[in-house]
Amino acid sequence: MLLDGGVALAAATEADLVATPDIQPPRLVIVDHPGTRAERLASLRVLQAIPALVGVPVVLLSKDIDIDSYSEAITAGVAAYLHRPVRAEDLLDVAKRLSGWTGTSDRTERRRRLRRPLLMRVEVVVRSSKARVQGQTLDVSASGCRVELDQAVPPGELVRVILHAQDASTHVALGGEVRWSAPSPSGLPAIGVRFTGTTAMLAGKLLGFVSTGST
Repeated sequence: MLLDGGVALAAATEADLVATPDIQPPRLVIVDHPGTRAERLASLRVLQAIPALVGVPVVLLSKDIDIDSYSEAITAGVAAYLHRPVRAEDLLDVAKRLSGWTGTSDRTERRRRLRRPLLMRVEVVVRSSKARVQGQTLDVSASGCRVELDQAVPPGELVRVILHAQDASTHVALGGEVRWSAPSPSGLPAIGVRFTGTTAMLAGKLLGFVSTGST
């Protein structure tokens, strides 16, 4: 399905990657793991220790759709979690969005290095109007996130970003303030949220890293 969409592929087992740590770094890793949650997390830790894969976005395919499996994978650092069987168009969209992450360079490059990509469905609740806006995170840091939305939310608004798993809410809500609003690369409205309150202290653990970077 990815080849038909113009995405070049190379298949390898975990053992292959461990045996050849000096491989050319890929732009994306897709892990199709049929094992248990513990086995998946162990494999992720092995892959993350390979120098050539450090910083490379990881997409995890799994048959499990329970919230714990989803949340633990995100905390472990995956950039997207997809439930098998995966629709061809969904996997292709995720692959195209994430494969350019390590090669992107712009005027915010220093800040970009302090973030990591994360494609995750969210609901943004605007405190002043009680409006609920559907969207998807683009990337995250320990201090904030960038979110692509169905409709624009103006700067200065206080919001709660509710994280969603495949079919349900994870019941995790990140409080913050909208710092900017602008079109995303796809043309949809996007916002930059800076975490506030207790969220600012917990986000590093919840989102899989500890950093002092800015959105």
